[in-house]
Amino acid sequence: MALSLEEFLALAAVRDADPGVAVAPEAPGTAVRWVHSSEIYEIGPLLSAGDLLLTTGLGLAGVDAGARRHWVRELAGRGVAAACLELGRSLPQLPEEVSDEARRARLPLYVLRRVVPFIRICEEANGAILHADARRLRVVDAVVDEVHDALAAGGGTPALVSCVAAATGGPVALVTRSGQVVAAAGARDQRATDRLLRRPAASAVVRPWDVDWGAVLLGAGPGTDDALLDLLAARVAKLAAVAVARAGTGSPGDPAAALLTDLLADTVPGTRELLLRAGLGDFHPPPAARVVGLAASAPDPRHVLAGWARTAHGCGLELLADRVRGEALGLVAVPAAPDRSDPAGWLAGRLPEEGAVTTVGPAVPLAEAGHSLRQAHAALPTATLLGRGTVLTRELTLAQLLGRLDDRALGRLVDDALAPLVAWDAATGSDLVRTLAVHLRHGGNRTRTAAALHVQRQSLHQRLRRIATVLGRPVDDPASHDDLVVATTAALLLHARDRQGDRPRRR
Repeated sequence: MALSLEEFLALAAVRDADPGVAVAPEAPGTAVRWVHSSEIYEIGPLLSAGDLLLTTGLGLAGVDAGARRHWVRELAGRGVAAACLELGRSLPQLPEEVSDEARRARLPLYVLRRVVPFIRICEEANGAILHADARRLRVVDAVVDEVHDALAAGGGTPALVSCVAAATGGPVALVTRSGQVVAAAGARDQRATDRLLRRPAASAVVRPWDVDWGAVLLGAGPGTDDALLDLLAARVAKLAAVAVARAGTGSPGDPAAALLTDLLADTVPGTRELLLRAGLGDFHPPPAARVVGLAASAPDPRHVLAGWARTAHGCGLELLADRVRGEALGLVAVPAAPDRSDPAGWLAGRLPEEGAVTTVGPAVPLAEAGHSLRQAHAALPTATLLGRGTVLTRELTLAQLLGRLDDRALGRLVDDALAPLVAWDAATGSDLVRTLAVHLRHGGNRTRTAAALHVQRQSLHQRLRRIATVLGRPVDDPASHDDLVVATTAALLLHARDRQGDRPRRR
């Protein structure tokens, strides 16, 4: 671990050397990882970040000012914590170019005005570092033992963070890679938790099965320092990886398919487990994102999954998708944006349609992801029957309800509202029932209806006038709207059943 520069200067051996500040550190708490002594000029490349160098300046005595500046820059470039020059036979005074370059390079620089054997300073300083390390290791071992006991007793991630928070007296959180809080403890209020998320005192990545799932975040507590928290975070992260993996399928096989299967069966007990397992599948929805369920039927679901992956990558979206029972299932996280007031509709407009029938569930909070997925999956047979490409489940609600009826019941609905129009189509070979259905589905918007039917607006106007004449009532009459929507939907279902030969038994 380390001492701070302030603690180093307070050591008895260092005080005996009568240290003076030539270039002050930007922070007295700058960490000293180890203390070395050397007189060779080329010492810089042999040092590491956080090292402190003791020297009499013998290696600088015979070189010019430019070489001395280079020596300082090399130490600063290595991230050395500080340099201490003993004034005496080699350097009676601190060279101006050394102090000037140290200020430029922001290298803390001290002079030692009395002779103290460097071995004494090194022994005391490095002994203190090792002693502090031993104390920290004992504390960390004790905390880890408590966490082990809690996990062995059946506790999960909440027990883990509670144990650590109780031991350190500071806040602790376990978060997914996207910043979703899975478990937290020790924070006085939400503002304290928010501060921990923004600026933890220590953190370590949680990697179950070599997946960057998330992180452990630790805040400062009474009697803790950065070195202890860094060490503790690294150890706790390994235990957190075990707890996270245990909350999943228990093996690294196929976390995405397993989670989608359980969401479909509605057997994921809560948001915490959903977050844990989603991270194992490399699905990290941002906290404010809406989640949309997807289901698709295709000869080869792999092509569908590849298309979804391209869309997600191109739009910067988080995607969890896999094959489940021969179908493609997925969840997409859609972050808020000005052009995404309707996240499900926005996503549906960007999904590839070729060679598959895809249903897009409602946009919901992450906690309700299973609901959106189940809605999409439940609508898939109806979408397949109707031959739709990519369709929102909300557009299939009526068709799903009517799909529970047999042909006779559907036929009655059609005959009661559309008998003259059905007869006209049969006699003339026209397709006015479908034209009316598309017109109603697009809210009576003639421009959108014409585009959906791939006809000119004038041709559509002629068709709508013919429909009104045959039915004996205007197609845009609000009083007839619901009746016509139900009847045209029933007609489309009957036509689809005829086309596929998929007729339920008459009741």
